[in-house]
Amino acid sequence: MEADEERLRNQREFRELLEKLGITQAQAAELIKEKTNQDVTPRKVRTWLASPKARSARTLPNWALTAIKGAAQKD
Repeated sequence: MEADEERLRNQREFRELLEKLGITQAQAAELIKEKTNQDVTPRKVRTWLASPKARSARTLPNWALTAIKGAAQKD
């Protein structure tokens, strides 16, 4: 249960940071890709934001959340 709570907390924080930055999922994918050199697509970002009950849902990696946090701190 604790892992599920952390997953939801991270997902909520990620969503709030995207709103704060005023960026789309596609822009978030590009920003994360630039900062981490990871292969991040808009589709991957959508899977991170999907309801945990959705078959396409994936856990948001810490490195992606860290990249968005870094961008938000610069604003």
